[in-house]
Amino acid sequence: MQQAFRQLEERSVSSEVVLMEWSPKMDLIALANKNGEVLLQRLTWQKQPIWVLPPSADDEFKSVTALAWRPDGKVLSVGYSCGKVILCSVEGAGIVHTTNFGHAVGKMKWSRANPGETSSCPGDQDMEVIQDASDIFLPKLPSLTKVSSTKEQEEDTTEDLKKLKDQSGLNLLVVCLDNGNLHILAFGIAPMAEVILKNQEKLVNCGRILSAALTPHLYSILVIVELQQEEAVLVTLDSVLLASRHQEIANYAKKYAQISALMEYLEGTLKAITEAKEDILLEIEAKLTKYAEQKLTEGTVGDEFLDLLVWGKASLELQTFLLQELTAKGLKKLGHSVESSYSSIQKLILKQVHRVGKTLLFELSELYGMAGWYDKYGILGLSPETIQGAMAAVGSFLLKSNELLQVIENSLKNFKAFFRWLFVQMMRMMEEPVIPAVSKMYQKDINFVADFLEENFSQDFSQTESKSGFTLEHVGQYFKKEDLSHPFTGATNPWLDFVETHPKLKHSPLFFPNHRQKSLVQLHDSLVEAVDCVLVKTGHACGQSVTVRNVFPLFKVVDISPKPSHKYHQVVLPHIPKEGNLVFTIFFDRQAPVDSLYLLKHTTNSGRSSEKFEVMRLTFGGLGDSLNQSAISQSSQTRQCQKHKVLDAAFYDDHTLSVLLQECDDSLQDCVSVLCQLPISSLDKMPSVPLMTEVPPQIENENISTVEAGMLVSHFHRLENLRALQFAVSGSRKVACVLFLNGRRVRLFDMDTEEEEDPSMMDSSMNTTQHESDNITSESLDL
Repeated sequence: MQQAFRQLEERSVSSEVVLMEWSPKMDLIALANKNGEVLLQRLTWQKQPIWVLPPSADDEFKSVTALAWRPDGKVLSVGYSCGKVILCSVEGAGIVHTTNFGHAVGKMKWSRANPGETSSCPGDQDMEVIQDASDIFLPKLPSLTKVSSTKEQEEDTTEDLKKLKDQSGLNLLVVCLDNGNLHILAFGIAPMAEVILKNQEKLVNCGRILSAALTPHLYSILVIVELQQEEAVLVTLDSVLLASRHQEIANYAKKYAQISALMEYLEGTLKAITEAKEDILLEIEAKLTKYAEQKLTEGTVGDEFLDLLVWGKASLELQTFLLQELTAKGLKKLGHSVESSYSSIQKLILKQVHRVGKTLLFELSELYGMAGWYDKYGILGLSPETIQGAMAAVGSFLLKSNELLQVIENSLKNFKAFFRWLFVQMMRMMEEPVIPAVSKMYQKDINFVADFLEENFSQDFSQTESKSGFTLEHVGQYFKKEDLSHPFTGATNPWLDFVETHPKLKHSPLFFPNHRQKSLVQLHDSLVEAVDCVLVKTGHACGQSVTVRNVFPLFKVVDISPKPSHKYHQVVLPHIPKEGNLVFTIFFDRQAPVDSLYLLKHTTNSGRSSEKFEVMRLTFGGLGDSLNQSAISQSSQTRQCQKHKVLDAAFYDDHTLSVLLQECDDSLQDCVSVLCQLPISSLDKMPSVPLMTEVPPQIENENISTVEAGMLVSHFHRLENLRALQFAVSGSRKVACVLFLNGRRVRLFDMDTEEEEDPSMMDSSMNTTQHESDNITSESLDL
C-alpha cells in the first residue's frame, strides 16, 4: 500500500545532521550535527530545540560518532571521535557521567538484559537487588549547584546523581572502538568488561569494530569486525560470567555509580574550597619581604614588631611602612577578607567534606562486605584488601580535613588579635581617636600577638634565600601538591600520639593512618588513586573471562573513499526481539547506496549449547505484490520503478524492517526516495545459507540465497521532492524521520495511518497527535 504513511512536518536545521536516534519511550528525537552538537527535538519540531549539548571546549576532535538511548528513555549516551562517551539526562541535558576511552567511538548499543532462567549456579534465583540504605543512616548532601560552577544541576539532583534509583533490572551499554577494543558498561556507567580482540589468537589482525551486541541471555556477544581492512568477519564471544552473575553485576554497578558520584562531588567541593581561599595574605607577605630588603636599620622585621608590642614605639621606617604601604583602611579590609575566606572554607569542610567522606566510607564498607562473598562478587574482581586500602585513604583524608579546621581556627584567633593590635597602633601613630573597646587588650590577647609574631616572623630574612622569612598564610599550603612547609604544631591529639608510639597499632588496618607531612590535595590524589584501583579491577576480571567461540568470514572490505554526503556505516546494529531467541543483523558489503543488503539471523538457545547463523541477500525491484500493483494507477505520477538501490535500513520493531530506497530506473525522469516496511515474518520461509567457519567470505558465494524483497513489502511511500540520505524510525512511537541528501532538512512521517482517510479527519488526527505529544513530553521532561 502506497498511502500507508502520512507526512507530519518538514523542517530545516541550522547545521548538517550526521546522526539521528528516536527515544524509545517519548516523542523525542536526538540529532547530532556536523559541529559536534547534540540537539533534542519534539515530534512537533518546534523552532527551538528542547536543549542543545555543545561539544567539550577542551577536545580537539568534536565530531559525534554514535548516539544511543537508555531503554527507559531518560538518559542519552553520546560517543565522540575523541574517545569520550557522555551520558546526559533528558531533563535539561545535565551531564550524568563521562567515560574517556582514549580512542574514537564507533557504534554503541544499549539494551536491557533479559537472562531469564539462565542462571546456572545454585541460589542465584534467590538473589535480590541490594537496596541503597544510605538515605536512612546518612544525611543528605547539599546541592552541588553552589559548590562547583562546572555542574549545572537542580537542587534535588544530589539524591540521584547518576539517575539509577528507578532502575530495577540490568541494562548494558556496549561501546565499540576503532582500535578493536570492546567495552561493556552496566547502566552505561560501571565498566564490567574490556575485551581486547587483538589479544585473541584468531583476531591478531583485528581492526575497526563495525557492530556489537549481547544476546538476550547474555551468554554471547556478537561482533562484526574488520581484519586489516581486508575482510569483515562475524565473531561470537563467550560471556558466561556476565550471564551467570547478572544480578551481582547490577548490585555492584549501583554501588559503583554511588561511589563515582561521591568522588565527583568531593572533587567539586575541593574546587569550591580553592575558589573560596583568597591570596590576599600572599600580597602582605610580598610587601613585608620588600620592606625587609629595603630596611636600613639592624634587626629583623619580627624584632621591630616585638619592640612595638613591648615598648609601644616603632622606628621611623616601620611607621612609614605601616601608614603608607599597609594603611589602616587596607588592614581593616584585609581582616574582613581573611575572616570571610576562612569561614567559607570551614563551612564547606563541615557541611560538604565531612558528609561526603562519611557517605563514601559507608558505601565502601558495603562494597567490602560484598567482596567477602567470593562466589558472588569476588569472582567479578572485587578485592577486600584493595577496598580496605581505599577506606584507609578516606579516613586519612578526613583526618587531614579535621587538622585543617584546627589550623583555620588557630589562624583566625591569632589574626584577629594581631590585626586589632596593629590597627590600634596605626591609629595612634596617626593620632586618631580609638574606641576604648577596641584598644583594650588583655594578657591573653598580648600572648596571642606574641605567639603570632614568634610563629610567623621568627625567621631571619636573607637576600640569598629563595623564600621570604614570613609565613602568614598557613592554610594555603594544604591545597598544594607538595608536602606541608609548616606542619601543624598546635594542640596534639593524645590518641594519635599513643598510636604513633605503638608499632602494632600504627600499622593496624583498623586505624586510619595520619600523614602529618602531607597536604590535603596530596591525600585527595591518593584517595582517587585508591578508589580507581578498586573500581577498575572488575572490568579486567570480566574482560579476561570473555573468549572467542567462532569466527565467520562475511565479506571483503571495499576501499571506497566516502563521499561528502554519504557517511554511512556498513553495519546496522543488531536487533534483539523481546521474545524468542533470535538476533537479527543487517549489513552492507560497501558504502550506500547499494544494490542489495544482507540479513543475518542468529538463533540460539537460552544457554551456550547450540547456535545457528543464517544469511540471505535482499534485493528490491518492483515494490508490492501483483495485487497491489494492479490496484495502482499506471499514470506517470504513480508509476512503479522496477529497480531500487538501498540507502538505509533499520528495524522498526520486533516484527518489521524499515528500508529507505532510491529509485534507479532510467525510464523515470524524477527518481525519488521510497520509504517501505517489510515484515520480518515473511522472510522466515525464504531460503537462507548457513554461515561456515574457515571459508572465504560467504556473501560473495554464488550459492547464497537471493530474495526479491520488493514483492514482500507491506507498505511503501514515494517521497516526492526528496532525495534522502538516511532515516530514523521508531516502532514504539510509530514515527519516522527522513534526512535530505544535503543533511540540512528533515521530513517527519506518521507510520501508522489508515490507507484512506477524510482530509478533515487527517487534520484533526494530526492536531490530536501533536497535542498528545506535547503533553507526554511536558509531563515526562518537566521542562
